[in-house]
Amino acid sequence: MDESILDVDQVENLIKFCPTKEEMELLKGYTGDKENLGKCEQLMKVPRVESKLRVFSFKIQFLSQVRKSVKLKIMKKILFYWVIH
Repeated sequence: MDESILDVDQVENLIKFCPTKEEMELLKGYTGDKENLGKCEQLMKVPRVESKLRVFSFKIQFLSQVRKSVKLKIMKKILFYWVIH
């Protein structure tokens, strides 16, 4: 997954629409054309899709906080100074 394509809100919405265990059981019995299913139902093809989306959401939020961190910017300047001198 690419955080330049999906933002945290989009990922959270995908999580909300992941099939529940009960829905997945019902879908396993579906014998029709899988391509006729909605996009959310097709997420069932991906193993542990909800867990993967939750980890991806955390990653996006974590990277956002790191990029905004003032302390990190200060540390970068200090390290840069030490490398030059």
